[in-house]
Amino acid sequence: MLADQLGITHGTVTRAYDLLEKKGLVEAKLGAGTYVNASASVFLDEKLVKEYDFASSMQPMLGQQFLVKDALNDLSDDLRSIEEVMNYSPKGIQKHKKIVASWLATKKIETVATDIAFTQGAQQGIYTCLNILSQQGDYVLHEELAYPGFFRAAEANKLKTIEVPLTSEGLDLVSLEKYCQEFKPKLLYITPNIQNPTNIKYSNAQLDCIAKLSIKYQFYIIEDDVNYCLPENWSIPLQQKIPDRVFYLSSLSKYVAGGLRVAYALVPKAWQQAFNLNIHSQCWMVSTLSTELATRFLLEKTFLYNQFQLEEEMRFRQQAFEDFLKKHALTARRGGLNIWLTLPSYINAHQFNNFLALKNIKVRVADLFRSPKSSLPSVNCLRISLGGFNTRADFNEGLDEFEKALMEFNDQQDIVI
Repeated sequence: MLADQLGITHGTVTRAYDLLEKKGLVEAKLGAGTYVNASASVFLDEKLVKEYDFASSMQPMLGQQFLVKDALNDLSDDLRSIEEVMNYSPKGIQKHKKIVASWLATKKIETVATDIAFTQGAQQGIYTCLNILSQQGDYVLHEELAYPGFFRAAEANKLKTIEVPLTSEGLDLVSLEKYCQEFKPKLLYITPNIQNPTNIKYSNAQLDCIAKLSIKYQFYIIEDDVNYCLPENWSIPLQQKIPDRVFYLSSLSKYVAGGLRVAYALVPKAWQQAFNLNIHSQCWMVSTLSTELATRFLLEKTFLYNQFQLEEEMRFRQQAFEDFLKKHALTARRGGLNIWLTLPSYINAHQFNNFLALKNIKVRVADLFRSPKSSLPSVNCLRISLGGFNTRADFNEGLDEFEKALMEFNDQQDIVI
């Protein structure tokens, strides 16, 4: 009966039962059937349930918890600051903005405190920009593969999205200008420092052209710089070139921890009142407690050391994964927390993803980053994130399991062929 329900042969089911019995997970009783062994090691053996997370784009926890712990201890002795964060502050707290402005200056981003608006994650910043810059039915442009949260925000605002093809340098500028002429979009959403998910880095020439087109066709730019980028690959934002046309969004999610929900926007002066009022309408005010904690460690040496540790760990993981790919003649574009793996034609991304899932290995297929209304051809790629393991030992184990799965999948493919 089980074989019929699953649509497989009776021999396959029999072999599966034999394997389960050999592992001590079930017990066969003559004339009565097969029963799960309640004392089986399935409840104790970690390997049977261990998940290898190559899907979550986040930093490994290498000391960020101590930054927050020390900040909490420091705050506990500062009753004046505790009272300050307990009060309503719809526009944020000025001292927080000044500290963030000073920290941004260390990254060569010049701004003033009044240009900074805090948001509860960059997702709220995206939604707010769409809400104030466009109206229902307007056209907005985005990269052909993009952060899925953008599509949700666009749908919530009832906007028409148009995907712009990507090249190795960023957007296809010919298509971009064509769409500007044809659809008169209100804004363009881009991730130029390290494109999510493809890891493409926009060239300076590309950014200069986008800036000129923004002025020529009067569309605004949402520059999302949330994705983690190693210092040697990071560039000064486009916002610094045309601050009156760019809404720059970033956060500490990929650099410290997503649960802090500390994000910020650099907003053009002409739009600051509208931006702040829109945030106010959504949540009355952004919680100031998390920002208070963050501003207590942003300029500290302990934070710099923590970021150095994270940088070194991500360089190691990127190189380790690249060595694995070379070993198997696979090509990828690496950067930050993620690997963008282009699969050969004999490996179907969706089939491989399903096979990996059976091995408790999680990755992301390229189609998850595509608009539901996309008209462009699908790409046979995976986004593989390297930060979902808190220790190097766990990462190495995950990489070993990934390699075993790849080899087993290829062996099965050969049998089919």
